[in-house]
Amino acid sequence: MQSPETTDVPRLVLSSGQLVLRSIPMLKEQISIGRRPYNDVALDDLTVSGEHALIVQQGAQAVVRDLNSRNGTLVNGNPITEVPLANGDQIDIGIYRLKFILDVNAGLLDGGGRAGAVLAVVEMLNGPQAGSHIALQRPITSIGQQTSQVAVIARRRSGFYLTHVEGLSLPLVNGESIGLMAYPLAHNDLIELGGVMMRFRVNL
Repeated sequence: MQSPETTDVPRLVLSSGQLVLRSIPMLKEQISIGRRPYNDVALDDLTVSGEHALIVQQGAQAVVRDLNSRNGTLVNGNPITEVPLANGDQIDIGIYRLKFILDVNAGLLDGGGRAGAVLAVVEMLNGPQAGSHIALQRPITSIGQQTSQVAVIARRRSGFYLTHVEGLSLPLVNGESIGLMAYPLAHNDLIELGGVMMRFRVNL
């Protein structure tokens, strides 16, 4: 159950290719997406249907619904008819991508920044440690193969951040390189480091 500190307005981060276009706060119960200009999120490209998809907020839950669009709607790479959204989910509509952000990391630490209970874990999805978990209790936790690919997850007042430390290739989050800067992690983000897949999970 979410704490009172995590009630920020959900938002959609719109991008096309590598270009981030804008951030859209979800201030209405229903957000319409499509090519027609009267949609709340108007996407001007022929890969997008006139009325393509709808995001409906039902209390604390948001649901994305495909409106029988010509090219379909994908969530995290999977075609959907209707599916609830989790923080960090990626919605593909034509050439555009919408990332659903709940800002759940805002209230992870108490006023003094104390560690307290385990607030987040990294779940190993493959490799020799598949099925195990790394508890993110310390200010900085190292992940990866110590001799080749190494990254750290730093715990700050504003959340958890992934940073590349060592290795020829940069870590990937949800299939995209994080670059050289500290990258803010969201609940259920998929991290790939040296061929090892991991899932970042916040204990809400």
